[in-house]
Amino acid sequence: MREISADERRYQEACVRGGELFAALWERDVRGAHDDAFLALLVEYRALFPASENFDIFYARYALSHGNFEVALDTLEQAYRKKKCHYEIWKSLIACYKHFGDLRRQIIFEGIASHIYRLPIHVDLPREGLQEYLDLLSLAMGEPIYAPFAKSRARMENDALTDEIGVFAGEFLPTLDDAQADYRYWVGAYIGRGGLNNKGLLLEMCRKEPRFCAMGGADFVFDVLRAHLVPQSITVEEEGEVFVPLVGTEASQEVYFSGEGLEKGRVFLGKWATSFCRIREKTQISSAQPFLVGKPIPLGHSPKRKKLVLHILADGFSWTAMKRHGYSLMPNLMRFFLKGLIFDNHFSIAEYTYPSMATIETGCHLHRIQSFNENCMNTLDRRYITISEQMKELGYYCSNVMGDGNGIYNGATRGHDRLIVNAWDLSAAEGVRRTVDSLKAFSACDQFIFLHVMDMHPWPSRSVQMPLPVQTGAALADAVEGADAATPSVYLPHVPLFAAAARENMAMVDESLGMLFSYIEENYGEDEYIVQFYSDHGSAVLVDAPLYLMGAAQTGAAWLLRGAGVPQLGLVEELTSALDIYPATASLAGFAAPAHLDGNLPKALGGRERDHVVSNSIFPGQTYKLCIRTAEHEFRLESREAVDEDGGVDLREPKMQIFSRTDMSQEVEDAALLAHFLAIARAHTASFDTRGEVWKEKRALRKSWYGLSE
Repeated sequence: MREISADERRYQEACVRGGELFAALWERDVRGAHDDAFLALLVEYRALFPASENFDIFYARYALSHGNFEVALDTLEQAYRKKKCHYEIWKSLIACYKHFGDLRRQIIFEGIASHIYRLPIHVDLPREGLQEYLDLLSLAMGEPIYAPFAKSRARMENDALTDEIGVFAGEFLPTLDDAQADYRYWVGAYIGRGGLNNKGLLLEMCRKEPRFCAMGGADFVFDVLRAHLVPQSITVEEEGEVFVPLVGTEASQEVYFSGEGLEKGRVFLGKWATSFCRIREKTQISSAQPFLVGKPIPLGHSPKRKKLVLHILADGFSWTAMKRHGYSLMPNLMRFFLKGLIFDNHFSIAEYTYPSMATIETGCHLHRIQSFNENCMNTLDRRYITISEQMKELGYYCSNVMGDGNGIYNGATRGHDRLIVNAWDLSAAEGVRRTVDSLKAFSACDQFIFLHVMDMHPWPSRSVQMPLPVQTGAALADAVEGADAATPSVYLPHVPLFAAAARENMAMVDESLGMLFSYIEENYGEDEYIVQFYSDHGSAVLVDAPLYLMGAAQTGAAWLLRGAGVPQLGLVEELTSALDIYPATASLAGFAAPAHLDGNLPKALGGRERDHVVSNSIFPGQTYKLCIRTAEHEFRLESREAVDEDGGVDLREPKMQIFSRTDMSQEVEDAALLAHFLAIARAHTASFDTRGEVWKEKRALRKSWYGLSE
């Protein structure tokens, strides 16, 4: 038996007493005994665990039993900010919203509970404004990934509520936020070049077809634009020259302009397609049919900004693989960034895109922002200001030229005025073309561009086509071995087929990036741009090592920078985290980083060096996994039970190991070192460690996860 430290002993003692208090409170709550004795127990519980949502839940039940719905609602909303996927919180919130007649919020939480636990929806939908409520319910019953698709598009058929997989198209996206902005996200069809109406007409035909939606639209490309609907006419009257985005609601829609020296001139808009016009003076825009107008984009450069800030997210790109292969796999990438800064010891927070992207965009750990459960619809609290929101505030034109829709529903990308998205095929070649188009088209503006490429993300060969050279070059035995691997990408093994695909895809991405980097070098001065290239997680297909979800292959990520304010240091060994991208961007772009960030400005950029980095997997239904790395050691912790929907997990008796990072074959036995790492782990997990305190009704909703009898 391992010797435990004094801190760990105090933790275990608090767990015992906390468990007793929780059990007593739960028993009294079930009986409805919300008396002074209940309150006394609750006060003692709060002294032990002041940040626990359990206190808020019990206190709200106490307030409800005494008819104080105002206090109950305020307390429950505090609890919801802590745990956004918690049945006991939802249950009481629904009761409060029903009491106050807040139909909108009641619909949201009944919809979320219905999706997660298949619970019945009891809310009565009024006929007035029915479609708006159905859209809101569709959002709530969906998943916060791959916008604009909806897991359950709610409809009324024969006075009965039904739902089927669907997509928001030719309409505004609903939002969980109560406040409705002047410019909301409208979903249209992206046209780079080609027929003006073809894609919009195709989308109109397919949008209600479940098979189209079930296959992610077969990679149909959507154009998500901040806009508002104009019934007939609008006058653009800005203080200077602007680009104005326009979207038609009809095929080849005639739109008329009065101004710019024209008595009445016209252009044609495509159905659901975005077009831009340049306006220098007061101009009236009108049409016989409704049309959409995006937020005007001011022309002009500011000395307080850079002409270009470009962020490239390379999905699934393992930097560990680059190191193991002597940095030879992507020569154009290395050539460009060796004139800047390459963090050679960089790690992601999580193992897949949805949680990782949110941590990058907020600089906060995923348990704080509650963006770990890709099945549970929620949105980032407004107190978490995203990178794109910061850049928008500085005056940049912010656009996501290619993405997969992650970040739209949950708000991680909410600072962008335009997002061009499709579900899977995010080709670097296409993304680079769109980026160069944007650089040319909006050269008169200061731009913040986000480009998400997915060529290097590994996929099982039974679901994704291997590159043609890999198909023809692979031995039949290798193709058969690869076809047998049906696991999620983070678990794909190091086998010849996947390794060959990874090398081929990296070469294709590198070729495209080489063209982009050459364009930037030829058209911008070194002090006029900032380029950051990073990955959200890695993979093991090019690393011959034992599979471990939080291992260096899966969480060893890329982070490379070049441009204004970036020192030309080349490769540096400083330990960094994906959380650090936010404060680095703040320092380079010139905005104030919020005090609540978990990120750290690296020493190489004028900050301080980290002591350790954290990677962890909070994946409901699987065990919790945590890896803490220092320069010398790697500490691994794993729970013995599954993570609940809300991220809670019992960590009283976790499995733990320590390794030397220079020799991962031998476990390190050192009581003092273990105590040091465990103290860090306890602090990190305090907000979601259940310590064995179980809400029985909630747990019973996931019987298979916990081995409960039916």
